[in-house]
Amino acid sequence: MALSLQDAKDHIDRVLGQYRGVTGSAPAPGLLPAAITSGKLYEAWVLCEVLDRLHNTEGYHVRLKNSAKVVLKTSGGPINRAYPYFELTRASRPPLEVWTDVQFRSLSHNGRGSPLPLQKGDHHELDVVVVPAATNGRPTHSEVILGVECKNTGYTKDLLRSVLGVRRELSLLTDPKATRFSTWPRALVPADPPSCLSVYSTDPAIAAYSSPGAFFGIDFVHLPMP
Repeated sequence: MALSLQDAKDHIDRVLGQYRGVTGSAPAPGLLPAAITSGKLYEAWVLCEVLDRLHNTEGYHVRLKNSAKVVLKTSGGPINRAYPYFELTRASRPPLEVWTDVQFRSLSHNGRGSPLPLQKGDHHELDVVVVPAATNGRPTHSEVILGVECKNTGYTKDLLRSVLGVRRELSLLTDPKATRFSTWPRALVPADPPSCLSVYSTDPAIAAYSSPGAFFGIDFVHLPMP
């Protein structure tokens, strides 16, 4: 049976809430805004999946930071440390952070020489991003460790072209290189810098577009939202 909007929000808050790391007598504030579109709700749904995989498969300890302040970001821009984010720690590994709706500075901007004023085409938004701890502002393309796109819509060739463009602005095609992960989302990627890029969609037709993406090291995932 399909979940109601409130049921879905409650489920997401429960999943994300397990990473708060602090318990108390007062109920924890919700992480989702009171008014949210279906697209943004799906981004939060995918965020739950990403965090669970990083914790259960990769062995990271996940801790929500700044959760008592405000809700998760729902519009793109630089990293803003007034908002909640997720800290990832693991023995013998540098700490990482997970943010939502962050714009990264493109490879093409870097290639033109730095510093240059950012123009509209010099940064691109990712729905979920993993970056090194203490990253500020708009991460450079080389600081993106994992980028995730979320599509609660029919998947089309236009969307494929878009994500192929994002891949190009993150890295150059090369022989497989080691990522920062052991197995998930992948240990090797044909990209330099070796960032992982994943696309999630509620549309099972996304599988029909996976072959071009696989060549460039993009993972396409059908993840329905019940």
